[in-house]
Amino acid sequence: MPTTPPGFLILDDALAGAREGDALLLAGEEGRHAAKVARIGAGERVLLTDAPGRQVLAEVTAARKEQLDLRLLADPSPAVQRLPRLTLVQALATGGRDEQAVESATELGADRLVPWIAQRSVSVWRGEKLAKGRAKWEGTVRAAVKQCRRPGIPEVAEAVTTTRLVEDLRERAADSALVLVLHEQESVSLMTLAEELRGASEAGVEEIVVVVGPEGGIDETELDALRGTGARSVLLGPEVLRSSTAGPAALAVISALVGRWG
Repeated sequence: MPTTPPGFLILDDALAGAREGDALLLAGEEGRHAAKVARIGAGERVLLTDAPGRQVLAEVTAARKEQLDLRLLADPSPAVQRLPRLTLVQALATGGRDEQAVESATELGADRLVPWIAQRSVSVWRGEKLAKGRAKWEGTVRAAVKQCRRPGIPEVAEAVTTTRLVEDLRERAADSALVLVLHEQESVSLMTLAEELRGASEAGVEEIVVVVGPEGGIDETELDALRGTGARSVLLGPEVLRSSTAGPAALAVISALVGRWG
């Protein structure tokens, strides 16, 4: 008979140094959700994960109003270190399409997500929206982590303008990163880099960055600036995909080529 999988909960960084038999407390928003919404009770087993990707099975020893008392049933697994790391630079988009991209990218293995305020972005974060927008992306990431039960929680970076993005990409390219800009008018396709991507780890590439523009496309001056960092513009495929789809689709292809799905 199939068994029901245990609940999946995020414990942030609390698994560092933890051992079998240790007692831990799950409080805060995650504890409230587990106790009041998911109604996880004493005696149930849950699978815990933290930001670096450690995971461990635990038993609920007590369920309080807004927190759970837990006992670890094993030593946590080691933190996940997958190379090359995958970063998605996602231009802000309307209609929640950027959040859709963030959700799918998290499920498909992105390690870092960067909100980009591009010149043609209709949705723009300013003032209080900078913190609120980032917090909303972080909430989307955590929900997606729990949905797919992946190890590790992707980092959501601060929103960047094109100027700051160019500076950051130049530094990363100098530090062995491969930067790919998706562009619908490029003649060179992503799949022409298949062999290079398959050998990325052996070649010392520690990070692959995928840059996705807004609904109106990447402005030509921005594209020139991105190429000036050493980034390469590539065509994803024959169809023009929405901004919510392009990044996750590229990450799926890259994940297969670099061996994450092998």
